[in-house]
Amino acid sequence: MESEDKFSAVIIKDGKPTVQEVDGRPLKEGEVKIRVEASPINPSDRGFLSGSYGIKELLPTGELGAGFEGAGVVVEAHESVGTDLVGKTVAFSDNCHSPTFQGVWRKYIYLPAAILIPFPEGTEPSKVFAVFVNPLTVLLMINQAKKFGHKALVHGAACSTLGKMLAKYAKKVDFPVIHLVRRQEQVDILKELGAEHILDSSTETFDSDLQNLSKEIGATAYFDPIAGDFCTQVLTKLPAGSTAYVYGGLSGKPVTLSPIDIIFYQKSISFLYLSVWYKQSTKEEQKEAIGEVVGDLIGGGEIFGSQLYKTYSLSDLETALSDSVEHATKGKVCLNPQL
Repeated sequence: MESEDKFSAVIIKDGKPTVQEVDGRPLKEGEVKIRVEASPINPSDRGFLSGSYGIKELLPTGELGAGFEGAGVVVEAHESVGTDLVGKTVAFSDNCHSPTFQGVWRKYIYLPAAILIPFPEGTEPSKVFAVFVNPLTVLLMINQAKKFGHKALVHGAACSTLGKMLAKYAKKVDFPVIHLVRRQEQVDILKELGAEHILDSSTETFDSDLQNLSKEIGATAYFDPIAGDFCTQVLTKLPAGSTAYVYGGLSGKPVTLSPIDIIFYQKSISFLYLSVWYKQSTKEEQKEAIGEVVGDLIGGGEIFGSQLYKTYSLSDLETALSDSVEHATKGKVCLNPQL
């Protein structure tokens, strides 16, 4: 039985996520208490649980939570904040490298009011539970490609939730993208979203098709969530001067590149990390990016809305994690700590 002073939370213990009771605490200056009602399970969350995401030396010591983003309702505010946010639906994120990291997979979370994104009255948290990781990464990909002079880009795992957002957003801003998938059914899904250039990596002609198409449209940026041999395979087929921007490690393997490609074809491997951009960007840049996402979500989420596959309670975490992998192309698996 939970009391007001204790509530359920996912805590990583001996390298595994467990659900246990944690202690509540008084609010600090500038903080609010949020009832967490929706949080997606992203690949970065699974990577964090497996120990393949984040810098170990920068993680908080002691009790370590899990979950990077979500949405809920403000139930209490410190007197320094006022009461305007109380009762409002808000979206939020929590950085695992912050010394105050709690992890959002918990019934309640304490966060500074200044970092929250409030939504109009009546907004369901399940409609705005994924404002940060996928939508902002999509914007960053397009901006990064333009910043470094790439005329077009290639994207791996293109039928993921992020990949579908990218397909819709790239069409809106008229930026060419080659979408890489693994099955014909995924080709059909992306075609329905209006994607023009789609390649199935399981076909015998994939390498030559990628080489020819990337040269034709000038696709010299590859945004890669997989790493490992597939990243190398793609990058070697792209035109001279191409860069692979690795933003995930789904394969669990390192990326290698031959000296020939590095020296004579001037190809390179770099990174795309949302947290780095957020720290280095100006308040105006952050506000503009978040404003574009929020505006779309308020208007119905045509581009940045996340399709919800299934919602689980914290007690069903193991099943939820499994489903988030097995049914990734069907939508997001969401945790609702209030169930």
